[in-house]
Amino acid sequence: MAPTRDAALAARAATDLARRPRPICLEGAVQRYAWGGTHFIPQLTGVEPSPGQPAAELWLGAHPLAPAAARVGDVVVGLDQLIEASPDTFLGPEVSARFDGTLPYLLKVLDVARMLSIQAHPTAAQAVDGFERDSRRGLAADAPDRSYRDRRHKPEMQVALTEFWMLHGFRPLDAVQAALEATDEFFALAARLRSTDGVSDANRLRRLYEHVMTLPQDAVDAILAPLAARLTPRYRAGHLHRSTAEFWAARALEQFPLPGGRLDRGIVSIYLMNLVRLEPGQATFIGAGVLHAYLEGVAIELMANSDNVLRGGLTPKHVDVTELLRVVAVESAPPAFVAPIRLSTTEQAFRPPVDEFQLSRVSVAADRPHHAGPVRGADTLLVVEGSGRVHVAEHSLPLERGTSVIIPNGAVYAVESSTEVVMFKASVPARRETP
Repeated sequence: MAPTRDAALAARAATDLARRPRPICLEGAVQRYAWGGTHFIPQLTGVEPSPGQPAAELWLGAHPLAPAAARVGDVVVGLDQLIEASPDTFLGPEVSARFDGTLPYLLKVLDVARMLSIQAHPTAAQAVDGFERDSRRGLAADAPDRSYRDRRHKPEMQVALTEFWMLHGFRPLDAVQAALEATDEFFALAARLRSTDGVSDANRLRRLYEHVMTLPQDAVDAILAPLAARLTPRYRAGHLHRSTAEFWAARALEQFPLPGGRLDRGIVSIYLMNLVRLEPGQATFIGAGVLHAYLEGVAIELMANSDNVLRGGLTPKHVDVTELLRVVAVESAPPAFVAPIRLSTTEQAFRPPVDEFQLSRVSVAADRPHHAGPVRGADTLLVVEGSGRVHVAEHSLPLERGTSVIIPNGAVYAVESSTEVVMFKASVPARRETP
């Protein structure tokens, strides 16, 4: 269903919803980035795959770049316009005031078939400052060399649906040193790191990363060309394993050739970062400044409603090294895994340390309905297995695999199934108390 961009129709739909609160059917916006797979999202949503067209992300939110379509009666409008027409009604006065009348989270499905760029996201203060600087430069909102597309930070978390591989933060300094010393092509980098003995570990790592990111391109090529010559034949022969940096470096060398035969400096970062393998159901959180990259797999992602990205390689897109180095937290830290908390017999919640969102896995059976509410802000439900129904007062909607609905502020609802249904729920947590 294609949404209208008619503000008057959105206002009419918002008035109807205020009069009769109920669950609203959503149709997500598919993002066809080149790194995406071709099957998972079409199979989930029941839409025929588009030949040669990847389906990388399914956006189920109100971000103005790709809002979900919301059906209210016979009107289909963008979810962003529907909320904008009556934010206090849809989100409740408290959540609306906290987040400037916008849905504070963006729920996504990711299907990662090719490696994504190495990247980091700003703090809230950095996002405001960066957005204003880019705007003063006269950059259009969709300009390819614009780093800040909105004024919000972008913390995010992922729950794996399949085996999911990612890079997440910097490794311990001794592990970085060992990785560089074990790789002949990185002898000079290992020597540079050793030469900073007596400097704090954090500063040693930062100096190394800054050196890699600011090397002249000819120097980068001189380091990586022999690495490519050594690893590529082994990769193509299937002799490298996913659990090694060499595997992902070789894959990156194949997937990210730069113009003129140049080589991507982000490949060095693979040896500096934690390589993480998530099993289905495992979750991680990525806060401001944490360098990361998604490598392969399918996951549910929930983030603040932002699109601010500072890239550090493995991409043909704009890389603003100066701004990345201003934002990135160059410090050794283990990946931030998020363990679920059992809230009821039907719901497990993943609670990251942010105000914008919380993600839950909800499992319903014939003898185990799910009861929730009153909703704070808005709850978004996405069905990944089975079928059932969602009820709000006298209103009811069917839930099939791939169905998504949003339930506005204040509603009390129940999900029932004659067999079994598994959903993910995005919600707005209670405001955290400041110590």
